[in-house]
Amino acid sequence: MNVKNRKCIRKLSLKSLYANRRRNLIAIFAIALTTLLFTSMFTIVLSLNASYETYQFRQVGGYAHGTFKDVSPEQAERIAAHPKVKAAGARKVIGITAEGVFAKTPAEISYMDANCTKWSYATPTTGRMPESGKEVAMDTAALQLLGVTPELGTEVTVSYSITDKDQTAFTVTDAFTLVGYWDYDELMPVHYINISRDYADDIEAQAVKTGLQPFRTDLNVMMASGTNIQGQMEQVDTDLGYTWDSYTDPNSVRIGVNWGYTSSQLESQLDPELMVAIAAFLLLVIFTGYLIIYNIFQISVAGDIRFYGLLKTIGTTPRQLKRIIRQQALLLCLIGIPAGLLLGYGIGAVLVPVVLRSTQLEVGITTISTSPVIFVGSVLFALLTVLLSCSKPGKMAAKVSPVEATKYTDVMQTKKKRRSIRGAKLHQMAFANLGRNKKKTVLVVLSLALSVTLFNALCAFVGGFSMEKYVSSMTCADFIVSTPDYFRYNPTDEFITPEQIEEIAANTKASLSGTGYAVRKPAYLWMTEDALRQDYARYESAEQLDSHMSRMEHRGNMVMGDTRIEALDNSLFDKLQVLDGDISPMLEPDNNAIAIAVSLDDYGNLLNPEYYPKVGDTITATYADDVKYIDSRTGELRTEDTPEGYMKKLYGARDVEYTVCALVNLPNSMSYRYSGVGYDAVLSVDTAQRDSGGAAIPMLYLFDTADEVDEAEAEQYLSKLTAGEFSPLMYESKATARSEFAQFRQMFLLIGGILCAIIGLVGLLNFFNAMMTGILSRRREFAVLQAVGMTNRQLKTMLIYEGLFYAMSSVAAAFILSLAVGPLAGKMLGSMFWFFEYRFTILPVLLTIPVFLLLGWLIPCMMYDNAAKCSVVEQLRDAQ
Repeated sequence: MNVKNRKCIRKLSLKSLYANRRRNLIAIFAIALTTLLFTSMFTIVLSLNASYETYQFRQVGGYAHGTFKDVSPEQAERIAAHPKVKAAGARKVIGITAEGVFAKTPAEISYMDANCTKWSYATPTTGRMPESGKEVAMDTAALQLLGVTPELGTEVTVSYSITDKDQTAFTVTDAFTLVGYWDYDELMPVHYINISRDYADDIEAQAVKTGLQPFRTDLNVMMASGTNIQGQMEQVDTDLGYTWDSYTDPNSVRIGVNWGYTSSQLESQLDPELMVAIAAFLLLVIFTGYLIIYNIFQISVAGDIRFYGLLKTIGTTPRQLKRIIRQQALLLCLIGIPAGLLLGYGIGAVLVPVVLRSTQLEVGITTISTSPVIFVGSVLFALLTVLLSCSKPGKMAAKVSPVEATKYTDVMQTKKKRRSIRGAKLHQMAFANLGRNKKKTVLVVLSLALSVTLFNALCAFVGGFSMEKYVSSMTCADFIVSTPDYFRYNPTDEFITPEQIEEIAANTKASLSGTGYAVRKPAYLWMTEDALRQDYARYESAEQLDSHMSRMEHRGNMVMGDTRIEALDNSLFDKLQVLDGDISPMLEPDNNAIAIAVSLDDYGNLLNPEYYPKVGDTITATYADDVKYIDSRTGELRTEDTPEGYMKKLYGARDVEYTVCALVNLPNSMSYRYSGVGYDAVLSVDTAQRDSGGAAIPMLYLFDTADEVDEAEAEQYLSKLTAGEFSPLMYESKATARSEFAQFRQMFLLIGGILCAIIGLVGLLNFFNAMMTGILSRRREFAVLQAVGMTNRQLKTMLIYEGLFYAMSSVAAAFILSLAVGPLAGKMLGSMFWFFEYRFTILPVLLTIPVFLLLGWLIPCMMYDNAAKCSVVEQLRDAQ
């Protein structure tokens, strides 16, 4: 029989809620606190992510999702019309200036359409974009470097090299009319000098007449979604019949994904350990909210159990009782969740700038996220937590019979105790009271222990960050000095000069110093075809690779591969990490020893060891004094009409045989700082000069200092030496890396501390609820004890013992959890952070003991003093 009684059930829920207003406030507070936990967490995480992305975008030079590279007008039109492409913007670079006032931060001369201008942070705040002729728009810093006052209509003279990303022609000096400008962003990698399409087409036509290929046009795009950008762009290429993995296929449209988007970084770095860590963190937060809300609803149901028993007597079904409890929970959510959302978002918005101040991210780029994920996610997680929390209390109310309900007390069934003739001791009575409802006791202890365990894990996590590992990975010396071209990875004919090195050495106190040299002569190391195939396989399909290999210079099974040979002063060989062999032969005069630089992962493991030659192998280097290209079809010198990719021939080349003495790790900070196909190799400077005909030029100067005083003096000197846009030098120092590391660690400490504080507050609220409900539900029992002679002081002491037992049990549980969880978490964190070294610690748990003892004494005292205001008679009457 289906009875329409939903209205009656709803009325019972409302009336029951109204009758327990004080308890409702506690439940609302608990729901609001849980929602606050989710909202503040989502706000902080998403706002930090948004701020970090903004920081990365400014370093990259724009926030477009990605770029389709070197597209024709037809390809650009087809790509822009694809359904997955939300918007597109074209850019054509015609030149660059990286000398004189633009030596430290180069300027790119290019045409950008409206979308590309917007996405590149190059929209004029004063004036407009160039539209025709010799109109120009640029940032105020570039104008200042050129000595021009930012005023519309001013004439601006710019000298630049006609070049795109693949070819260089001649130098042009032109006078432009300023039609727009904007404030310069210090994080931007270049100065944008934007010109009109007419001017770009005119310069391109001049360049083509000199024999250059038409300049490339790149199409920046915003995809339909910011996730899986790589996959979406590949799908566009596939749908339109293009490939994306070849530099030579005319039907290939290569793609580039903006690495500023964290989604694109996570997609390439997502591993099982990270997924488990994220899932564990979300479960921890849900469980934290569950503990507090479940405890309150369980206590609420226990208090109203007689009421539910009477409802059963008049015919209410178990299903209807569950619905009553669920409706009460949802009604309380209507107040608690909005309050938690507002408070959580406010707290998150306040804390984000505080966290960012402790990082290298500038406060100016602070972005408070307003993503719907914050609010929708918080509501869903809070509702899920509330529904899970009221499920079990609902079952408890549904199972109890009317007879059992009238006799219900907050006591679990226990074994019968033996009688004692020595009388009851207060601490024994307190301990026995904890065992009356073991489930409630476990929940309270667990909620308190959880915050301590998390705090201990946080201290172990932050304390495990190894500054030595981090700093040594960032830089291998106290100071590295060179030109902007070196730090920007630009090949050039000259870096730091011997005269500049002598000046620096004369004004600093070095305990170790030396120079790294670049070999500025075409040099090639012969390697096996299998090894070279591994390099090119990253860029070409199998068919293209076979074709490419057939055009390479062969000697038996050996192929001539590109290489990067770096020469070092003898003093710098101490900076090399030897993985196999011995570098001492390289220190001998007139040697023919060579070391092969290998690639290691973040944990120092050798990647692909079969790729490299063995120690003791003889390897041939070919130094080319004169390089010419021929057309393999005719055997004649290649002309302008000869397609690219045909066989390369060397004239005036000289072979030198070396013995591989070692496989070494060459620190990136003292290398060329870029890589390519073929081997990276190291020679002594004398050997390199001898074999290259004196083509080894100083590339960098590095030095270590003996103590902090010398380091500070050197830092001050180099800071003055490299100050200003016209200084030809730049430098890196360990002090900068240490500062970045400290900021990184401080950020985790702040975020983790906030999370610990919130979870700790949940634990304290559970403790407070347990003591309060314990006192309120036992008022009749306390009145009887007082009636038979127990004094107020004894009763209060018993409650204090209960509080102390709760506190010490929580510390003991935290100690056990830390022993169990610590090593597992350490192993997982070690796989996520390469500079993390797990060190077991229990000190944070020990430090919480005085705090817990104080709380275990203070809270029972406060609760009892409030409850003891009534007389014994009133307490007995109220408990009826």
